[in-house]
Amino acid sequence: MSNKMSDKMSNARLITTVLVMGACWSICYLIPFIQYVFYDPFQQLLGCSNAQLGLLMTVYGFGNLYGCPIGGWIADRYNYKIIYAGSVLMNGILGIIFVLNPTYSAAMFIWVGFSVASLIMNYPSHIKIIRSLVGDENQGKIFGFNETSVGIGNIIFNAFMMFLFAKFLEGTGGLKAAILGLSVLSILLCFAAWFVIPYTNKSKEQVKAGGEPAPEKHRMGVADYKNILKNPATWLIALSIFSIYSFQTTMSYFTPYFTDVLGATVAFTGVVAIIRSYGMTLVGAPIGGMLTDKIGSASKVLMGAQITGIICLVLIMVIGRALPEAALIALTLLIALVVFMARGSYYAVITELKVPKKYTAATIGIAAAIGFSPDMFQFLLFGNLLDKFGNVGYTYMFTYQIVVLFIGLITAFTVLKIKHKIPAAGEEVA
Repeated sequence: MSNKMSDKMSNARLITTVLVMGACWSICYLIPFIQYVFYDPFQQLLGCSNAQLGLLMTVYGFGNLYGCPIGGWIADRYNYKIIYAGSVLMNGILGIIFVLNPTYSAAMFIWVGFSVASLIMNYPSHIKIIRSLVGDENQGKIFGFNETSVGIGNIIFNAFMMFLFAKFLEGTGGLKAAILGLSVLSILLCFAAWFVIPYTNKSKEQVKAGGEPAPEKHRMGVADYKNILKNPATWLIALSIFSIYSFQTTMSYFTPYFTDVLGATVAFTGVVAIIRSYGMTLVGAPIGGMLTDKIGSASKVLMGAQITGIICLVLIMVIGRALPEAALIALTLLIALVVFMARGSYYAVITELKVPKKYTAATIGIAAAIGFSPDMFQFLLFGNLLDKFGNVGYTYMFTYQIVVLFIGLITAFTVLKIKHKIPAAGEEVA
């Protein structure tokens, strides 16, 4: 199969497919993370304490540890189109079940179900499908476009939630309406995903020249997983994701840092947070993807992001108080820009390190278990630092992040050192 994007599928269908998949990705995480938008109404609806609410997210977050590797194995072994569409359907059904029985005890089981739908079924299949849509020379662009489409989905669905929340008098009634609306949309998106996602269970064409059936799709076995675990690429990809995702998590603490330490107004930090979270993902991800393809290296883009991040964090800690608001905005948006540029690039490291396409989902599943592990400990770590040390905790927090970025920098440099020594996979896109 040709490596040219136009030979893979028409541009119109490619754009439609990625936009639909971005919407599917977005909606599969909005309900499990509903407390990020509606913390107080969600706590009131469940009638639970802050600690219990934190435990609910910890239960979901542990899905990163076991769910992504299992999901990678499933996506590489079975029909990923069915798995992916099923994840979006399951997400909608679980949302409806929760609205019908919104208790804390029920939520504990339902949130485990959400982790199955999003972390086992959706995430590894999503990365596998996105990688297969275009040839190797366009991996940066496609993953950058993927991040942009997820950002578009987040903006649309958050606006939809806020409309329903306000329409039904806010409070618990408005929250249930918002969750129900997202659940119905999720079920509808299942059918959209089924129609736009391509799939073939053959390694090349349905029939070879000469009329012989093509070989059956590769089935992952124990030997395959040994190869993946022994491959340095798996761990380099994991550390690449970890350094950037950790930085994105730390970035969420800029809002209280600006108000508590730098003395900025709540209105100022609110506007900056919105632009940082939603506006910059629409700009940064495609820039990162295009830059990756232009220079032919995702790791070089990551190195640039990590170096910029280290410099910006040092500047904020050392001279943050002396900066005027305009300079503070510029620095914050620069950090957000490089974070989302890196998010548009770090999945392309799997191509840079020549991981065989038959191992895409399994490799990314194992890498993601490490890469997204900050969900399991970083919020708890930072919260304890702030509770114990007050505003000084931000210094410890940013110092920790500088160390993580430095580790990411070493990882990217290692990728550049070894990638030319890796033999080409030598296989066509399945």
